[in-house]
Amino acid sequence: MSIETTPTSSSTARLTATYRPEPSPEAGRHLFAAWRGSPWDQPWRIVALVILATGFVLINGAALDLGPVESRLGLAANESFGPLGQKFGAWDPGIWPAQLAPSLAWAWGEGRTPTSNSVRWPAAIAGVLAGLVLARRLSRELGGRAGVLVGACWFGCLALMDRSAGAGVDLLTGLATVAAFDRLLARGSDLVAGGWLALAFLAGGWPPVAIALLATVVLGRHGATLTWRLILPPVLAIAGWSAWALRVMPSEAWAAALALPLTQKPAWWLIPGVLALGFPWSPLALLVAGRSMREGWPAPTRTLLVGWGQVTLVCLLAGTVVPGLATAAAVPALAGLAMSAAAACERLIARPGDVGRTPLRWFFGATLALTLGWTLLIVIAGGYLAAAVAYYRVLAVGLAVSSVPLAALAVVAAARHNTRWAVCAVFGLAVCLRLAHWGYYVPEWNYRCSQGPWGRAIGQWMPLRWPIYTIHTWPADFAFATGHPVYQLPSERHLEYQPGDVKFVLLLASEFENWPATAPKLVKMAESQDEYGEIRILARTPGDLPWTALARSRLGRPTSGE
Repeated sequence: MSIETTPTSSSTARLTATYRPEPSPEAGRHLFAAWRGSPWDQPWRIVALVILATGFVLINGAALDLGPVESRLGLAANESFGPLGQKFGAWDPGIWPAQLAPSLAWAWGEGRTPTSNSVRWPAAIAGVLAGLVLARRLSRELGGRAGVLVGACWFGCLALMDRSAGAGVDLLTGLATVAAFDRLLARGSDLVAGGWLALAFLAGGWPPVAIALLATVVLGRHGATLTWRLILPPVLAIAGWSAWALRVMPSEAWAAALALPLTQKPAWWLIPGVLALGFPWSPLALLVAGRSMREGWPAPTRTLLVGWGQVTLVCLLAGTVVPGLATAAAVPALAGLAMSAAAACERLIARPGDVGRTPLRWFFGATLALTLGWTLLIVIAGGYLAAAVAYYRVLAVGLAVSSVPLAALAVVAAARHNTRWAVCAVFGLAVCLRLAHWGYYVPEWNYRCSQGPWGRAIGQWMPLRWPIYTIHTWPADFAFATGHPVYQLPSERHLEYQPGDVKFVLLLASEFENWPATAPKLVKMAESQDEYGEIRILARTPGDLPWTALARSRLGRPTSGE
């Protein structure tokens, strides 16, 4: 603890206590002595982070069916590893090798058939690792409690609960980008930061590298500028990937992968989207803008948090204006919000008396608005849901009953100026959001919006891993839900040249009725309707499948073709 003189607008000077966390005396003898001052120096902090990561991220980590964006990666996991993923039998310029490799490895571990686990679990694990990187860094600056708080702010936000790529959350690319920024702000532009940028390029292309290099210009900090150590690893990664890609695929596919981000439109809704994904902690991140909040931190901590604030602003502004940078900018922006919110909560818990009136008013006002607004919403909507849908009655009543004490806790905390209780109220709100997402949003989305039930209805008629051929492009999420590799043919005649005696074809009713006589003959196997009432037909060419021939031979029946 030290005393510093701080200038004020008045003629007199006032004394403010600068908060400096005391290192643990046992840290030097701890097994992880190199991580002194981190959450790992006390067992309860390790347990707290494990509980946060498990409860908010890992439990039911693959329960949500894949959307259109994630399904492209799932389809690519049906194919071989390459410089780009493959979808419908062609190169997909939006799937990069560092994204594809974890899904392929998970699919092989499950028996070579990709499921939603193959896509969702690598993303969930990447989110947990990114949270540990942030917790380790802030705990080194403000102590282990701050590391636990940043874990609560990171794991307990909507982005980590949902982890949907359709919402712009790419955690595999985000892990490498967050680790690169963490190294850049803590150690400067060295080879390690450049190595993380190289991995970010292999996971998401050039947009994360562009975001990081732009941030170094804005930071303008000694040791964190553009250096050859920072630039060399991504340059080598770009050259190596380009040589690999030009060797195994057409140059048009290589050019399409590099030019794809430039074909996207500006993301004008990126800033409100990121703030919504950071809910309920994102409003608290604005507290670090107060001067009295920053004055209580040591100079290295101020430098770190100001740097993360600059990174957040760069990501939000560049991701909004520059085409193609939105997806790469979302996760590091969320990381900056989590670091700021956690540091503000730690400051308010440790030294609330040294904080000015304006930050305290904003803190308690935001806490009251969040908890009271949630309570009003869940009581009205939950009451209607409990009365209308019996399946959700227990969940709705439980959320309504638990939300009222949270609102009361926030009111009492604001009346007594108790910052600890207010932080607990926001954390309780995050727990309620997790329960609502797990108990209501996931089953409703899977049932009403997911293509899983439609695709599984088609896939059940086919042998395991048997390919499906199509004439036109089907939605990626529907194709993935069938559980089979799907290949699009240029025309009906090309079906004759595909390997195997029996081929399965997925057609619309009009395609089946107008099937050319010159194409291989088809036999209808199954017929189903989509959500709009259109007919889908699964057909196949005549002949016996291996398992059909085996069954007939055991029954003493002939095995001739149909």
